[in-house]
Amino acid sequence: MDEKIQEALEKFAEESVKEYTQEETKEENTEAEITEDTSAEPEIQEEEKTEEPDIPATKEPDVPAAEPEKKSEDSLPKKKKIKPITFFKGMNKKKFLIGAGMTAAVLAFFYFLGAFYYSERLYGRTKIGEIVCGNMTVEEAENVIKEQTENYVLEIKFKDSQEEIKGQEIGYTYQSNGLVQTILREQNPFFWIGGLLSEHDYPATHTASLDEEKLREKINSFDCMKEENMVPSQDASIAFENNQFVIKDEVQGTAIDKELLTEKVKEAAENGENSFSAEKEGVYILPNVTSEDETLKKQQEVWNSCAVVTVTYLFGDQKEVLDGMRVKDWFTYDAEGNYVEDQETLMANIQAYTAELAAKYDTVGRSRVIRSTATGEDVTVEGGDYGFLIDQEEESKQLLQDIQGHVNTEREPVYARRGAVYGENDIGDTYVEVDLTGQHLWYYKDGFLLMDSDFVSGTYYNYERRTPAGSYYLKYKQRDQVLRPAPNPDGSYDYESPVDYWMPFNGGIGFHDADWRWVFGGSIYLYNGSHGCINLPVSFAGEFYNSLEAGCPIICFYR
Repeated sequence: MDEKIQEALEKFAEESVKEYTQEETKEENTEAEITEDTSAEPEIQEEEKTEEPDIPATKEPDVPAAEPEKKSEDSLPKKKKIKPITFFKGMNKKKFLIGAGMTAAVLAFFYFLGAFYYSERLYGRTKIGEIVCGNMTVEEAENVIKEQTENYVLEIKFKDSQEEIKGQEIGYTYQSNGLVQTILREQNPFFWIGGLLSEHDYPATHTASLDEEKLREKINSFDCMKEENMVPSQDASIAFENNQFVIKDEVQGTAIDKELLTEKVKEAAENGENSFSAEKEGVYILPNVTSEDETLKKQQEVWNSCAVVTVTYLFGDQKEVLDGMRVKDWFTYDAEGNYVEDQETLMANIQAYTAELAAKYDTVGRSRVIRSTATGEDVTVEGGDYGFLIDQEEESKQLLQDIQGHVNTEREPVYARRGAVYGENDIGDTYVEVDLTGQHLWYYKDGFLLMDSDFVSGTYYNYERRTPAGSYYLKYKQRDQVLRPAPNPDGSYDYESPVDYWMPFNGGIGFHDADWRWVFGGSIYLYNGSHGCINLPVSFAGEFYNSLEAGCPIICFYR
């Protein structure tokens, strides 16, 4: 029934407009005809008025009638302008008014009928979202929206795949927000004709409830959401290539912010949207720094000023290269990436690097393995001060100069102490092997045994006098010295021992001749040894003194 009324109203509206247009045209034509016909009426009227007057009964004698005098056209009286007769025109207006009144009545009837109809229904061309709701009551429109909501499907487009979520899978339920009622209330039923002629589109602002936990489970089930399928994005960075710093472009990955995606999809579903673009919604984890980042560009500029700095440290066959890629991190920069003069921080970073070198390449204090001449077996020797030792203070000063001078150089670090050779065995082929257990020493030079001798070392069972094991080096050589311990409070000494040959290697401990001893070697050292020095026979001491060079490794051990 509603559809028939609607069709009748639309047909009536069209015919009314058409009829009204035709009546207007007809009226204009009728008036034109009347105007043309009444132009002849004045002559008819004039002829009627020129009838002969009544003749009196008295008969006049026959007198030849005088021929009427001809008058000029100008002398003739002008014809009186007579108004056209409007009888027929008046008749047409009456008919028109009657017809127009009837038409207006019919129009008014249908107009008010339409107004009544659309007081409870939406305009004929009304859409809410993608749903056509024209000529529906609020209840009918709500039911249509609810029905379509129950069949809701959301398509999600990812970079490399496409997924969909069905409403049934996430407990999707329509929740009316009163939009349809508001639309009906705000539309004017007396403007229903305009409502038939124009479209009325409204955004789908209705809401829907859903089970968020089911939604989360559905999203997490997508292949693209699995960790093994996500490729993380990479920030633009600065790399050191061909002695200069260059900017490496950022890399857009496929890693997704799961929480953000869930939030965005939930919002889209609740608003009834049917499509969702993960990329447009910004749920991918983007690089934090791009190649157009101004701070990155400024850093590149500053770092390129350091690019020429290359210090190659030589450790025998090994090399340690310090280049601009490392040096640039030692400078200070502000929030905009500009270089800030900060010598204190720079030096602190240099010192830290020098300490790093020392920890890696210093050999002082490290354990060493030596082949025992007496037994032919390997002996581990620990402790001592022999080996390579970087002078960290002086090396830091030198490195600061290299950086400030933008140098490119190869060199050894500044050493406080050097070993004989680089490598795991830094003793080399020239050294003195001191077997404290066997009380015998061997002097090897260039890999060959040059000389050997028994000796007496520090008293073993007196810990304060025991000769310590370890790797040492000969500090220096001196002739004709008097060996004394630390002085007593009164300035006296517990002993004084004049020697001809003095060769210290461990503080106050060293090699020297001992003319007060007649026997060397064996077990004398256990109970009657020295105060810590290596006592040598006088005859051997002189020859040993002349052959030994300062810096020679001295390896002392107990077996």
